[in-house]
Amino acid sequence: MMQVRLKKHSLKFIAIFVSVFIWVYVVNSEKIKFEKTIYLDFILPTDMMFAIKPPLEVTFIIEGPRAFVRTVLDREDRIVVDLNKTNSKRETQFDIEVNPAQLELPFGMKVDKVLPKKLAIKLEKKASKIVPIKIQFSGQFSDKISLQNLVLEPAEVEVYGPRSLILSLKELPTRPIELSSLPGYEQVPVEIQLPDDRLSLLSGLGIKLNYQLKASTSNFTLKSLPIRFFSEKQKISSLVKFADVKLLIPEKVLKNRSNVSSSVQVWADVPEKSKGRVEVPLKVVHPPTMQLLDISPKTIIVNIQ
Repeated sequence: MMQVRLKKHSLKFIAIFVSVFIWVYVVNSEKIKFEKTIYLDFILPTDMMFAIKPPLEVTFIIEGPRAFVRTVLDREDRIVVDLNKTNSKRETQFDIEVNPAQLELPFGMKVDKVLPKKLAIKLEKKASKIVPIKIQFSGQFSDKISLQNLVLEPAEVEVYGPRSLILSLKELPTRPIELSSLPGYEQVPVEIQLPDDRLSLLSGLGIKLNYQLKASTSNFTLKSLPIRFFSEKQKISSLVKFADVKLLIPEKVLKNRSNVSSSVQVWADVPEKSKGRVEVPLKVVHPPTMQLLDISPKTIIVNIQ
């Protein structure tokens, strides 16, 4: 009796297992349609460029077993479109069809449709040109500061792109330079802002803007700052031992006056191997947030032994 019951239960388990297997097989073998984005990589003739950029991706409508859908969707597929082969007549304007056979698919899957099926291609001859750089700024200075003696190095760059675009190009702008970042420096790096993504630079790396900041009035004066000497090997003396310094300082820095005083130094730039009475210039060392307006005196006489 026990053997009969075990046999019946075994048959039930086998029936359930077979039912589940058939259900899973039917579900996974069911054919469905799904969309997949395919990226296009174009190979252009060496002397040509896109006059108008075509779509860089298309949508494939694919039909096939559900079991392989996730495998296909998780791939990043790309199709190479060689315009040298598809345009043997060297035309500048023509249509091409995306070839779905270039996409490798698992057994039982096929491409039902490509959107868009045709791509309009418009090509143009390449050209290059040397154009001047136009400086652009953002923000503003206070009325007390002016920007002077602007010099770009280099002042021109060579750019290439579609011939029609290059012929109409008169200048290239820089990316906006924030004026508030200029105090404390005499040179800043500059980047070119290309107005069209079909343009590329053949030169123009490492562009620098040299400039001078001039202020009309000071808002802080340090009196009787001790004069220090660069040279330590020589015995140096001077009748003038102090100097007055006028500065233009941002208001947020000006609030802490004690830090301002301790961060500014006056140095006499004594030439090496000098002897006797020598007139030397005074230099002010200060944080980049401050703008030096004047130092008095500008030079002093020193005795070097």
